[in-house]
Amino acid sequence: MDVCATNIKGKIELEDADLGTDMQVHAEEDERTDTSMTTLTKQHAIQKTLDGHDISIMPKVRTTAGHMVDWDRSIIVNQLLKETKLAERFHGKPGIEKDAALDIAKDVERRIRSLDLKFLSGPLIREMVNMELLQRGHVEWRNISTRIGTPVYDACEIDLGSGFEANDNANLQENAETSHKKKADKISKEQYLLLLPPKLADLHLNGDLHIHDLEYLGTRAFCQDWDLRYFFYYGLMPDGSGAKASVAGPAMKAEVAILHAVKALGSAQTNFAGGQGFYNFLTFLAPYLEGKTYSDVKQLMQMFVYEMTQMMVARGGQVVFSSVQLSPGVPKLWRDKPAVYKGRVHNGENGTQTRTYGEFEREVRLAFKALMDVMIEGDNWGKPFNFPKPEISIEPDFMEEDEFFNKAHPELPTYEELYDMTFELAAKFGTPYFDNQLPEYRGAGEGISCYQCCAYQFSANADADDSFDDKLLFKDGKHFSMGSWQVVSLNCPRAAYRANGDDSALFADLKQLMDQCIQLFKTKRNWMENIIENNRMPFATQRPKDPVTGEKGCVAVDIDALVCTIGVIGINEMVQYHTGSQLHESKDAFKFAIRVMTEMEMYAHELSQKHGLEIALARTPAETTGQRFSVSDMLHDEYRDCVLEVVKGDKEAALANLRKTTDLPVYYTNGTHVPPGANVSLIDRINLEHVFFPIVDGGNICHIWMGEGSPDAKGLKEFAMNIAKNTQIGYFAFTKDMTVCLNDFHMMSGLKCTCENCGSTNVEQMSRVTGYVQAVGGWNNGKRQELADRMRYGSSDMI
Repeated sequence: MDVCATNIKGKIELEDADLGTDMQVHAEEDERTDTSMTTLTKQHAIQKTLDGHDISIMPKVRTTAGHMVDWDRSIIVNQLLKETKLAERFHGKPGIEKDAALDIAKDVERRIRSLDLKFLSGPLIREMVNMELLQRGHVEWRNISTRIGTPVYDACEIDLGSGFEANDNANLQENAETSHKKKADKISKEQYLLLLPPKLADLHLNGDLHIHDLEYLGTRAFCQDWDLRYFFYYGLMPDGSGAKASVAGPAMKAEVAILHAVKALGSAQTNFAGGQGFYNFLTFLAPYLEGKTYSDVKQLMQMFVYEMTQMMVARGGQVVFSSVQLSPGVPKLWRDKPAVYKGRVHNGENGTQTRTYGEFEREVRLAFKALMDVMIEGDNWGKPFNFPKPEISIEPDFMEEDEFFNKAHPELPTYEELYDMTFELAAKFGTPYFDNQLPEYRGAGEGISCYQCCAYQFSANADADDSFDDKLLFKDGKHFSMGSWQVVSLNCPRAAYRANGDDSALFADLKQLMDQCIQLFKTKRNWMENIIENNRMPFATQRPKDPVTGEKGCVAVDIDALVCTIGVIGINEMVQYHTGSQLHESKDAFKFAIRVMTEMEMYAHELSQKHGLEIALARTPAETTGQRFSVSDMLHDEYRDCVLEVVKGDKEAALANLRKTTDLPVYYTNGTHVPPGANVSLIDRINLEHVFFPIVDGGNICHIWMGEGSPDAKGLKEFAMNIAKNTQIGYFAFTKDMTVCLNDFHMMSGLKCTCENCGSTNVEQMSRVTGYVQAVGGWNNGKRQELADRMRYGSSDMI
């Protein structure tokens, strides 16, 4: 045991870093003491020398707290009594009884004596205790009592940027904070897998399903889209309590409003595992921009973008994974709603004049133009800004011009001109994401909806939310809170391998996996109740001081409203194995994929009603999961031949290195996508993929990979608007491959190995890894192989 024991008046005070402190124990008499042994204050095994001196026959114990202490069996007893209480909390089983704990402690002591060791360490003693627990059939107690950590060699590898999950997250930076995060991640993942019901843990480890951001499973929700009005009314309390950080009142000036918006997303990263974003960003910000010149507005937008891309404060010293939903004008839903800013709801009450968001159409248009100008210019090297992700909202409200307003304000850009700028940005850098709200299933005008993080879709409307109208008015602080509680993805190809062509068996297998996801969601909710009760998620659960009443305000995040997301991986490979054809190769395969997804969607709704959870079916980012599932299947003898029939990538290289590494150049196709390398026209790809969008209600994306050349922005816009108006695709992006020379800072189109300007090989390739643009150097080999396989399209394909 990792113990520091100090004798004080017949007691022992524990200073065990693993077990906690402030626990005092009394010695236990050993009923089976050898005749050659006595006890010193009934704790230490000692022996008399010929000259009458007492010496301990047990070696000293080195503790992780940094002390060398005498052996004390009773510490084992008390550790077991304390730690195994967790078995009831996490596994629903009682802790150990005192007599059983004492019996184990005696057996461990006898084993140590028989080994004739010169010294002991806390970790060594702990492992010996755990062996005793296993031998007695108490796996749940062993899982609670075991140490979690990493070998010294592995820790050193992490310090150098290799080893454990070195390329699992392309957004992580090459710095010491990342090394620290990786070590913490490793410990946390081990902890949660030990605490989960063994069946759930085994399903993850075995590759049947994937628990996303496992390292944060027990302490954080997944992702969140914020209502900026909340911070403009209450101000900023970055620690969530005001006890350990300065509390700022509501912003009174535009510069402060921008900084509060930036810091709110940065602070939110401490409570969430995934991305953070702002819904309806420009409309809610607009009142602070009233009367400002375009130059002033552009400076503020530049300030916002640079702050978001240079604030290296998120998990592991990375930039905040952020997004902002952008509309070119004030949506009709918000035009008559009271503006919330400077600590007031401007509805004519509490000394305010009635001001509605519709009055700030000028400011929204100027801010949209300014933000696009900043992003088109790029940074000082001419590189694109990867964050915040600009989520361009294509809405019915802006498909026709407000001619009356345009005539009154000829100096302002029109909706069409503003949309033109987004496609200029797409043609140059490929950074925008287009949130298409034109399809009927998106419900535009009847509620609110947004895409966030790596393509998760959230929405709210009056039918599903009794407080919807109050939230529109910010009545009593009520506001919109949209996000995901947890994401779990299913290995769909493996389900097909097990079904072996039997439709019923395949559906049953997938539904059984969805049932296991429900158990995972429920387990997380139980764990998180303790986290919230102990105020360990303070930013999300904060209740700031109301600037009008002086009382506690509305809670920031509606935890109960968070969505539970089930993701699908490898639908293409699933139908390929099951039917013999890929999605794009036969109508039967395509129809079967639709049938499977429809069955899963219906079952998700059934599970939602049965368990009182909001379950969403989604295409998950799968930055690592597509690779992880395929490699896991290759590692299983019973699936290897199956996976080799359908897996994408370099199979020969993967087989040659299968026992050497898990970072192999193979992958399953993400979600319901046509394989990246499929030799199909862009029109055919879109016609196949768009059908799944209404089914995958938790979020989906259509990727359009562009060639090296820069397409004509107007042609790109015409093509995109055709997608928006005539297909079911709700979210899409044009990806541009780029290379930056780190020697002379030259930017190039395409993936280059040498600089076309100076000839240097010190270059960094850039592309969209999944839901964001990032340097290729941080990608795993599966994603790099996918990058090489991608079917790229030019302007001639977009007709």
